[in-house]
This record gives sequence, C-alpha cells and structure tokens, in this order.
Amino acid sequence: MVTSGDALLVGVSGGADSVALLLLLIDISKYRSGDISKYSSGGIGVAHINHSLRGDESDRDEAFVRNLARKHNLPFHTLKVDVPAVAVEKRLSFEEAARDVRYSFYRETANLEHYTRVALGHNSDDNAELVLMNLLRGSGTRGVAGIPPVRDNWIIRPLIDVSRQEILEYLRLKQQPYMTDSSNSDTSYLRNRIRHSLIPLLQEEYNPSVTDALNRFSSIIMDEESWMESETERLFNSARLHMDRRGDDQKSELHLDPQPFTELHPALAKRIVRRAIGVVKGDLKRITLSHIDDILKLICSRSARIRALHLPDRVLITISKQSVCFRQESEPLRKSASIADLL
Repeated sequence: MVTSGDALLVGVSGGADSVALLLLLIDISKYRSGDISKYSSGGIGVAHINHSLRGDESDRDEAFVRNLARKHNLPFHTLKVDVPAVAVEKRLSFEEAARDVRYSFYRETANLEHYTRVALGHNSDDNAELVLMNLLRGSGTRGVAGIPPVRDNWIIRPLIDVSRQEILEYLRLKQQPYMTDSSNSDTSYLRNRIRHSLIPLLQEEYNPSVTDALNRFSSIIMDEESWMESETERLFNSARLHMDRRGDDQKSELHLDPQPFTELHPALAKRIVRRAIGVVKGDLKRITLSHIDDILKLICSRSARIRALHLPDRVLITISKQSVCFRQESEPLRKSASIADLL
C-alpha cells in the first residue's frame, strides 16, 4: 500500500478506527526512519471533515482531531461543510452527499499539498457489514465484493483485515482516547441495524464467526470480480469502434460494434454495456438492471421500430446495423422509454 517516497494524508474523524490508524502510521514511520519527517517527501498529514450533521458534537470532534494533530506535530487540513444543504442541492441522500464531499476534499487536498496516498480507517467489521447490507439490497458482485484495500491507486485502507475489537484493544494499550459518534447508534440507518441487531443475531443463532465468513466470501468475490473486470475491459476495447467529442460542451459519443453482443455470455454483455455507460456518463448512478436488460434486448432485436432508448441523466442509446451509440445529451430527454414502447 505504501512505498518509499509516499506522502500520506490520513482521514481522521476522531472515532476509534481513524485515531488508531493515525497512531499506527506514526509508529510505523518512526520504526522505519526514526523520524516522522523523514518518512517520505511529505510525511503524514491529517484531514478532517466537519459534516455539520451533529451540531456541537461535530465541532467537538473537529477540535479533538485538531489537538491530536498538534500533539504529534502534523499538518492539519479541515473542511466544514453543510452536508444536508449539499444533499438537497444535488438531490442525494445524506450518506451519498457526505461521501462525495469527503472524497472530493481528500483528492483536492492531496493534489494541493502533494500527498500521494490517502489512508482511511475501514476495518474488517466494516467490510462484513457492507457485504451483508449489499447482499440484502440485491447488489451484484461488485457490491458484495466489499471494500477494496486499495482503490484507484491512491486510497488505501491499512486496517481492512483488522477487527474492531483489535483496534479498541490497541487504543486501550496506548491509553489513547477517541470520540464516539452518537449517530452510530441510530437504528434508523440500515447500516446501524445490521451492526447492532442482525450481525449479533447471526452470531448467536447461526455462526459465531459470521464476520469472518462474510470477509472470506468478500475476498473470493473480489478476486473473481477483478478477473471479470479484466475480461470486460479486453472485450470492451475489441468492440469499441471509435469515440468522438461533440460540440463545445465536449460531451463524449461512444460507438460499439453490435455484432459481439449476440455471441457473448449475458454476464459479459451486461458488463460491457455498463462500462460504456460509465464512460459517457461518468458514473452509473440511477442506472438499474432493467435499463441494462432493455439495452441488450434492443441491440439483439431485429424487429424494433424505434432503435433508441432514453436513460436517466440524459443518456441516449441509439442502435444501427453498424454501431451501438452511447452519448449524454446536453438538454433533458423525454422520460425514459421502456423496451415495450420500442418493439
């Protein structure tokens, strides 16, 4: 996760996991070099986001992390943002808005201050909870693969194989206090209900080591997902005819050869369609399995009167004998059509 010359920006909320991560990285840096300032070109920095979700408690956490950074003579980078307002403005849930804010802040700070990696404190219990939550939601393999230890070559999670109990024991031995987020006990959130109710029930009634089992399952799926992604990329590149930029807005227009879709296994065909949408849209938000199925039905249909399909966020799919075109329009499209309207 870390190589010589890396500079680490550590996301510290004030909770047990992130505080333990920071102390562990400090210990490791001293062990490796004897001087934290020589750990890498930029050393270690602390990043904290005040989400303005819990009033005085949020300000308390910010002050705690600021003092922790000062105690260890580390640079402190902070952002205070009104996440509820962001959620309303962007029409996102609080969780989605908070996540977008966090990762944008980490990337901007890392670029500005020349950090090469961002370290986050997710642990093995977090991973097991996410796998179970996504399984209950009916997610695909990407969802049940869990939390990647390394993401996009700049997000690292050094504690992903460490349990929450081990983290708390480490902090006890270090005599290091930490902050407790009162929202973690709010069972109106699905994640908290899984943590406080479902997993204890599964441990008591079905498998005392259910978190270990979920993490093994996650690891297996993650390996297979990685292989499938490499196959998808290979076939996507072979099917791609060309990609154009259109007009002043520089929107992408991607063209794929329709012929391979009639021969591919449905699992690979769906992945290639998702990959194409991701290229022109930038993400896959609001794109459902039914959208993907509709596109494939339209590609393989020989009797469709209308060879086009509208998707959320102004994504337009048009099909001819020569190509399948994916593009995102600048102006709103009519409401998404169903495949029944096209046949």
